[in-house]
Amino acid sequence: MRLADGTVGIADALADPRLLRPDRYEELVSDLLPKCDDWAILGHEFVYRRWLTPHQVNLLAAGRGAELILGSYVLLEPIGEGGMGRIYRARNWKFDSQAAVKVIRTDRARDPAAVSRFLREIRALGVIRHPHIVHALDADVEGGRLYYAMEHVGGTDLGQLLRDRGALPVELAGRYAAQLASGLQHISALGLVHRDVKPCNILVTSDGSAVKLLDLGLARFDRPEEDGGLTQVGMMIGTPDYVAPEQIRDSSGADIRADLYSLGCTLYHMLAGRPPFDGLDPVDKLYHQQHVDPVPVEQVRPDVPARLAQVVRTLLAKKARDRYQDPAEVVAALGPYLQPTADTVTDAAAPTAPAVPVVSPDWALPRTEEIPIDRIPVMTPEQAEAALHPATWKERAYHWLNRLHWLIAAVLAGLGMGLVLGRG
Repeated sequence: MRLADGTVGIADALADPRLLRPDRYEELVSDLLPKCDDWAILGHEFVYRRWLTPHQVNLLAAGRGAELILGSYVLLEPIGEGGMGRIYRARNWKFDSQAAVKVIRTDRARDPAAVSRFLREIRALGVIRHPHIVHALDADVEGGRLYYAMEHVGGTDLGQLLRDRGALPVELAGRYAAQLASGLQHISALGLVHRDVKPCNILVTSDGSAVKLLDLGLARFDRPEEDGGLTQVGMMIGTPDYVAPEQIRDSSGADIRADLYSLGCTLYHMLAGRPPFDGLDPVDKLYHQQHVDPVPVEQVRPDVPARLAQVVRTLLAKKARDRYQDPAEVVAALGPYLQPTADTVTDAAAPTAPAVPVVSPDWALPRTEEIPIDRIPVMTPEQAEAALHPATWKERAYHWLNRLHWLIAAVLAGLGMGLVLGRG
């Protein structure tokens, strides 16, 4: 049987033992190819046998099999994408172990500032060793593609978990927040500020018992000489649902207390099933983050203990000096939630571990879509300012005297005009 040229090219690519085990390649050549030369059929067969992933089959069909190998890693499938690059689940062909590989986007690789940020993210991850922060394994340039490898967490991100399940059990939300605070304490000790703490940057482990913070692409070193001037004064960096007030005004001056505010927004989301100012447009969210207090979490979720509600309020203080000043204080405040409990998150958080105990589906907790938007206090800027800073009696007296002054002036002007017209 004469094989199609495309199939021949794919078979040649699969001769690389990094892509296909030698025994499987031997079966392909001696058994499968003589029976079928249609890659569309063979590709489905390989996916069914779990020899290749759909992503690998598609790239091989497009003649781009070489893109599947980056140094010590074989890219299996994309698992995430951001402004800087795409993240893949990968296999280290030397150790036959799983990893996550982040590859800078082609368009960003031509931007020196973007490359500098990517390299800074690699450097930041390189010094981190903490159980609740994803740590780096390797970094390199291969075929002009800049990438780094990090540990692979076999679960889902917290943002997806909240979209799937709504609010979390109180104990679980408190435990996750305490773990994240301990991670922030570690990066603070290294002189780092994350600047983008939010659910989609938090991974939930397969068994649902722990979380890990990732994506230091926006991280900044507290020491200006380390930051390299990449964050300019007056630049806003962050996500409107979770960004701190001072970070909105000037990201270059934000410190670890801004991360604690973002942690407060994340904890609010875990408890309420939605972020503090959900439903507003981005500009209104930024205004509310600076000037308006959210509906107290205990009003949205009555079973939240008073002590935990106070932790949320302190984290969400508008002024940095009114918050916890160090993540260690948050860890101490959430200490009771650090102890493991019987609650775990389930198949939604751990698609690779279906045997994990499942949280009962009839738990009486609000989901995101069941919380009406009209419970959020939407005000005009004038109303919000008046609510936050009520006038004193002296200010009110001055206000009315000022009005009286203009009334007297108007009366005098009218009398003067009448005299002039009368003489005329």
